[in-house]
Amino acid sequence: MRVPMATSAASAVVTGLAEKKCHNVYREPHPNDPQRENVLIEAPGSLQRADFAGACRGMWQADGHASGNVLIAQGTTLSTFTPSSNTTGSLTGTIAGTDRGDFAFTETEGFGLFNGQPYVSDGTYIRRASDGVTVDPNLAIGSTPANVATGAFSYSIAGTVYNKTAVAAGTAPGNDVVPLGLFGAVALDIDAAGTITPIEAPANATGYASASAAAAALPTVLTTRVRIGYVTATKSDGAFTFGTTSLAAANTTVAYTDSAVNTGFTTLLSDAGASVFTSVDTLGQRGLMTWKNRFGFTSVLDLSATTALNYYTAESSPDDIIAGRVLGEFYYLLGSQTIEVWSQTGDSTDPFAAQAGMTQQVGCACRDGIVKADNSLFFVDEAFNVRRLGQGGSPIISEPWVSAALRSAGAANIIGKTYQDRGHIFVAYRTPSACMVFDVLTQEWHTRGTNLTATWRYTDIITAAGRVFVCDATGQFDELSRDYTSESMANTTTMGTEIVREFTAHLSGAPDSLPITTLRLESSKGVGISTGQGSDPIVQMRASVDGGNTWTNWRDRKLGALGVYDQRTVWHRCGRTKLAGMVFQFRKSDPVKAAYLGVIVNEDL
Repeated sequence: MRVPMATSAASAVVTGLAEKKCHNVYREPHPNDPQRENVLIEAPGSLQRADFAGACRGMWQADGHASGNVLIAQGTTLSTFTPSSNTTGSLTGTIAGTDRGDFAFTETEGFGLFNGQPYVSDGTYIRRASDGVTVDPNLAIGSTPANVATGAFSYSIAGTVYNKTAVAAGTAPGNDVVPLGLFGAVALDIDAAGTITPIEAPANATGYASASAAAAALPTVLTTRVRIGYVTATKSDGAFTFGTTSLAAANTTVAYTDSAVNTGFTTLLSDAGASVFTSVDTLGQRGLMTWKNRFGFTSVLDLSATTALNYYTAESSPDDIIAGRVLGEFYYLLGSQTIEVWSQTGDSTDPFAAQAGMTQQVGCACRDGIVKADNSLFFVDEAFNVRRLGQGGSPIISEPWVSAALRSAGAANIIGKTYQDRGHIFVAYRTPSACMVFDVLTQEWHTRGTNLTATWRYTDIITAAGRVFVCDATGQFDELSRDYTSESMANTTTMGTEIVREFTAHLSGAPDSLPITTLRLESSKGVGISTGQGSDPIVQMRASVDGGNTWTNWRDRKLGALGVYDQRTVWHRCGRTKLAGMVFQFRKSDPVKAAYLGVIVNEDL
């Protein structure tokens, strides 16, 4: 008699009813055997790749940014991992706070959100998008005519505003000598101590063909400074020497360019009575950010530039926006009660418009529960159901036990993530007390956990260069793969943390007091490894006749040492059924690759 194996997980509906376990295993179609159409596959293990100093706050990757490296926000650092060499590094600059970050990309920049404030990256640095001068510095010729004067101005570095008094005599703009008839450029940068430093274009000594070419060659400003502005100069009757030649000398052409005043982000927040943004994304090479019931946008291909007028208000409902997410050509505003859809207009002054007839009357519980997968958005709604975004409606895909677990954890403790493996698209929801995984291929849920703890250790997953990487709350960064048979292995031959795999089989509808004389587990055999734990792997079984309220002791059976392909995994004298039938629970933790095809009773007499 074949006993149905659980192919998905489900907690007991009420006390006294059986739980269905599918823990660290999941169903996969098995077309090779018409009698055994499904097989339980073991969830992957992991191999250590790096150990970062701080807790992981998110991971992101884009092929065109930071040379395609994985970005790992940990502590106050945005670290990098290079898949081609398995090496680590970091971007220059720091990020604030301890919260989970948000990140998106344009063709040329990365747009981040940490501690509720936007950040910009060019792939080598990360800095606050609001860094810059906040009051015009009014560059001009100094009372010392070879110097560049600055008026009194304010500036912001990493969110702190500083004031600089006027420097009437000016700052010497370096000492580069620019050849006759060509152009040179010098920028003036300022740090938190108020020190102004001249930054010279690298080829001033050979000169540039135009002022714009000279300005374009100026080095990127350090993350510990902001750029006040720059000056370009040329002399038609001889060389121009910065710091020596008067900026008003005969036959010279000198231009002063102040950096644009950067108060747009702070003004957008203050005008709405807000202090933090809640999410970021990008569309049409603009940055998009949300706060309260508004969303704003940056200039095209300049994520540091926005104005106090660059915003829209959600139109269908006054509910706050939990997050904005771009999918294809649409920008979805997931609010606490509604979902609005916006798209680009093609008008540079009014670049977005709401899409009529596409608003949904369903809310979103949390930003970090929104997952982009399978050309859709999966999200946790205001009632803690998991939904898949659809046209005209977003159907619930979670089962009641999943919703109950998410509600119990609370919105602040839910993290959604996704990865793909052999045709499976997994959408996982991790909380401190559970990790529930939806398989888009089979439309079923299973659970994952580390050893015998309540949840899976990994908080973040990212796919890069065809590989899947995971990171946990301690900063341990590993590679996830079916090739690995335990968790966070130091190397491919050293066992890491055991992965305890559990599943159940439910015998129901059998006559009361039916003797179960034998029970056989059909599985892959001869899977042992050469030495150590797993060289003679075992699987354990226990049984319950009262819906899982009480259990027999665990009983061990062999899965077959290496090459023992005819190993029979059979338990004898397993008791008698009762009115509730009988539930069999199987458990395995040895680091060997196994798969499970079925459970059969009373056929091995």
